[in-house]
Amino acid sequence: MTQTKAPTHEVFHVVGDGEKARWTKIGVGWSHKDGDGMSLAVNYVPLHEGRTLVRKVKAKEGDTK
Repeated sequence: MTQTKAPTHEVFHVVGDGEKARWTKIGVGWSHKDGDGMSLAVNYVPLHEGRTLVRKVKAKEGDTK
C-alpha cells in the first residue's frame, strides 16, 4: 500500500441535515494505489449521533497541483 504525501480526502462527522447540518472535520484519508480502498487517519470517534462522511480534498484557490 503506497500513500501520497498529501491526503486525497477529508473525513467529517456530520450532525443534522440540509442547511442546518453541522460538519466537523475529524481526519484525512489517502486513496490506495489500486483504487480499491483508502487509509484513514481519524482523530475523533463519533458518539451515538450523526454520521461519518469522506470527501475528496478540494484544491485551494491559487494551488497549482
